[in-house]
Amino acid sequence: MRTSKQLLLAGLASSALTVSTGHAQELAQSSATSPTVAPDDTGAIVVTGSRIPRRELESAMPVTVMDFDEMAKLGRLNAYDALRLVPALSPGTGAYTSGRSDSQAGAAYLNLRNLGANRTLVLIDGQRQVSGTVTASQVDINMIPAGMIDRMEVVTGGAAAIYGADAVTGAVNIITKKDFQGFRITAQQGISQRGDAPETNISLLAGGKFADDRGSVTIGATYLKTGALLQSDRAFSRNHLSFWPNPANTGPRDGIPDNLSYNEFYLPYNSDVPALYIPNNDTFYTYFQGQLQPLLGKEKLSTGEFARVNGINNPDVIRSYQYYYPMRLGQRTIAGMANFSYDLADWVKFGARFSYGRTQPSGQISLYREDSRTLFAAPFGGAVARIDNPYMPESVRTLLTGFGLTRANISRYYENWPKIEVREDRQTLTTSQNLGGKISNSVSWQVYYQYGRTTQDMTVPNIPRTSRWVAARDVIADPVTGQPVCRDTAARAAGCVPYNLFTSDPMTQAQQDYILTTVRGRSEISQNLFGADLNGTLFQLPAGDVSFAAGVGRRTESATMTGDPQTLSGDARPGGFEGVVPSTNAQGSLGVTEAYGELVVPILRDRPFFRRLEVEGAYRYSDYRDLGDTHTWKAGAMWEPVEGLTIRGTRSRSVRVPNFGELFAPVNTGITGSISDPCLFVNYNATPTRAANCAASGAPTPLANYSDNVIVQSGGNPDLRPEVSNSYTFGTIIQPRFARDLSITVDYWNIEIKDVITTFPLLQMLNYCVDLPTTDNPFCPYVQRGPDGKVTFVSTQNVNAASLSVEGVDIGVNYRLPLGSGRLNFAFNGSYLIQRRIEAVPGEPASIIKYAGGYSDPRFRGYLLTSFDTERYTVSLGTQFISAAKVDPNVSEEFYDDNDIPAMVYNDVQVTRRFDNGLEIGLGIKNLLDTKPPYNPATLYGGGGRYDPIGRTFFARAGLNF
Repeated sequence: MRTSKQLLLAGLASSALTVSTGHAQELAQSSATSPTVAPDDTGAIVVTGSRIPRRELESAMPVTVMDFDEMAKLGRLNAYDALRLVPALSPGTGAYTSGRSDSQAGAAYLNLRNLGANRTLVLIDGQRQVSGTVTASQVDINMIPAGMIDRMEVVTGGAAAIYGADAVTGAVNIITKKDFQGFRITAQQGISQRGDAPETNISLLAGGKFADDRGSVTIGATYLKTGALLQSDRAFSRNHLSFWPNPANTGPRDGIPDNLSYNEFYLPYNSDVPALYIPNNDTFYTYFQGQLQPLLGKEKLSTGEFARVNGINNPDVIRSYQYYYPMRLGQRTIAGMANFSYDLADWVKFGARFSYGRTQPSGQISLYREDSRTLFAAPFGGAVARIDNPYMPESVRTLLTGFGLTRANISRYYENWPKIEVREDRQTLTTSQNLGGKISNSVSWQVYYQYGRTTQDMTVPNIPRTSRWVAARDVIADPVTGQPVCRDTAARAAGCVPYNLFTSDPMTQAQQDYILTTVRGRSEISQNLFGADLNGTLFQLPAGDVSFAAGVGRRTESATMTGDPQTLSGDARPGGFEGVVPSTNAQGSLGVTEAYGELVVPILRDRPFFRRLEVEGAYRYSDYRDLGDTHTWKAGAMWEPVEGLTIRGTRSRSVRVPNFGELFAPVNTGITGSISDPCLFVNYNATPTRAANCAASGAPTPLANYSDNVIVQSGGNPDLRPEVSNSYTFGTIIQPRFARDLSITVDYWNIEIKDVITTFPLLQMLNYCVDLPTTDNPFCPYVQRGPDGKVTFVSTQNVNAASLSVEGVDIGVNYRLPLGSGRLNFAFNGSYLIQRRIEAVPGEPASIIKYAGGYSDPRFRGYLLTSFDTERYTVSLGTQFISAAKVDPNVSEEFYDDNDIPAMVYNDVQVTRRFDNGLEIGLGIKNLLDTKPPYNPATLYGGGGRYDPIGRTFFARAGLNF
């Protein structure tokens, strides 16, 4: 068990989110053997954000510490699930944020300060790891077995001088267990009160010493299985919520909401049964169970084939298009890790680690659907039923002839087809070895090598082959037999199997064999790390030792993407899942050679108003094979004027180099569906410059309808430059003499990033083109409009364009006090966001987008862990607070009829009972009060990740130590 002194030091050094009261190994043991820093015989450990072992845990950079065992007791399943509670971290990629068509499903990436997972460096025991994807530089923390995690440390501010590129917003260091002795098994089972979203977690941990304690091995493994939760599984998300232009709106500042919220928002062409649009009377008709009837909205919001309605007269045949969207993906993960060390001699130690993880997500489900737009079965468009089709019901034929029509576009979900479900298989393997020892009593050395590889295999079954589907759906009566046959004689001769567009019967096996296929893809990224480090004491000053760390390293990475030949040829497009399987083949590599140095110099000690004054600095030189060289640095200071008060600050410059996907991703061309063009009638006067710029761009009058079939070009850019980040922190650590078990930290932080590598979403490209002072701007050249004023082409390739800035204040409070026969613990961590914004065109105020105060960036987030411990029991209550927010903080209050997101509070509770035989049993409830997400059309459910969609969940947890 950790000593009181160790726990107190942890509180002094950081905004400690939790304080350990469990059975974790000694803090010094669990962190002193970082692969890149040799242990220190004095028991000093390596604080995240530095490579110099310190006698104290105090750090010039703010560090948040989370004890994983405490979070596991509250039902948190893995590192990502626990770290979601840290206020400094925003939802990255994970089970709650992966969308329906997401090539990163099954992975878990961290997103510090909501500046992007690419800008958050994740370490394991202080060492970089191979990326979990070829398209970015992000570590998949799902591959870390939960049973091996001791604690997680989050450092704010640029850390590239210490760890290398990508740490522009900070770093997350996951410390694993080492020198464990014994055997431990832990199991947890949970389920929501509605009987869904099940959770199963089993962890094993074993270890011991051998060879007269010269060797040590610790092995851990975790099995995790969770069930998916779809939007159709909850009443609050089953009906699609949406904002839509208010017909009563007369213009800006008229006091009338520009957009109204609707809670039964439907797209009539998203029918589960055959639907045909008759332009003569602007009506959709559905054919279901032998009946043809008009599909009418209770409130018609727009007209035309792609109209929107609120409410529907026949909900049995139409549903929200987000019906199958996941609110939490399911997953099955197996992960294992082994840490090994052996004293080869008194002066040299060998260390090694092996880890393997495999994740298979579930919940990416869809049905094939199409309408008349060419993005379906491109370039042919959706199905067409001609009047000579023998499958056409007589009632439909009569309807068409009555309006003088000879054909009809069929819009529908093919609910009678086998479901499309993405099957992804992600695997990560890492091996590392190191030798380390002492050069002298004051200097340690280490050399290391690490290899990592991530593979991702993607399979999407039940995808129609375009050429065969186009032939199978166009049917005539055989001139000889009168039986339905494919119209195309060449396809008929090749074995074409005709398909009835009007049936709701399941596909026959012959139809499945002819029409459907399976699309596959694979990606792989590998990493090699070589390096050597020195650290120790250079000399002694009156105020203490001058400590240093220095090292050199070489890192190479290579990646490949392999698409399916059917996809590459365009004959099989994963309908609804185009973002999952690579659409082309690509490969590339990156390499960097680096050298770094770090120094800590004590200036004064035990002087009036200078109980301690210490400065530190670090510098790193990096030479990239294809990108040139970069220079990063850090400077910081710690000043303790009187006992119990420490003032600290840092200033740093960091870089992020473009990753494989940003550089080498092939340029792709696709077609999108309907888009809300800024020159649409409801958007035309949203900004002072928009009307004039729309006219200059080719839309002299407001557009009456959406732009459809827009060609979108996207992909990498080999000419990208590194991003540059400047950050600083300033704060204080308060440890009152009258309350030795109380520590308070307050830290201001500021991060600015220039030359931001970004892709600018399609709508932002369109908005920037017309919202800047003139159309002579960086965005309009990438937008093209047709003679009718509608958008026809947009390029969204990667560019160095924008600047990002974010600032805020973090607060940490830890307090422990005796109570009866036990101890009461309070650990609070909060973060207040002062601002976060992106400036698309640096120096142009009109291009600024504000995020602070929006639902993706609430002003304040806090987490309080309250626990009471006795020898036999632990009772814990975890409380998460999310402040009120806006749907969009950039618009006026009249833009939406409801622009407000209420504040939310979530509570988790657990009770643990310990027995003499090593058995530990716990019962708990997550989301104790069954708090539901805010009911708002904003993206709060599928892909949101900020609010809990599952509701009250019960879990039981049991552990046994041998």
